[in-house]
Amino acid sequence: MLKRKFLDTLVEWKNNHKTECLLVKGARQVGKTFIIREFGKQNYKNVIELNFFTNVEYREIFAGSLAPDVIYMQLSLRFKDIVFDKDTLLFLDEIQLCGQACNAL
Repeated sequence: MLKRKFLDTLVEWKNNHKTECLLVKGARQVGKTFIIREFGKQNYKNVIELNFFTNVEYREIFAGSLAPDVIYMQLSLRFKDIVFDKDTLLFLDEIQLCGQACNAL
């Protein structure tokens, strides 16, 4: 029941807040990452997950300029097989570990 309710909330965000980022906060180990992955699989053609805990090298994407076109270029270099369009979800997991990523949003 709770899983379904949260998925519905995410779908509502996708349909009504196309230009806004979504920040999901909550206690540790309650399934936030799991539910975002499920949401991505069900609602997007492409999902790019940057986990700043397990892949510290992703922090380099945000180390320079935080201009959107520069970040886009950095992402495009690392994820060459992904088309970045409205059907792509960019999931920044453990974003609190990359202050520059937080500032970029």
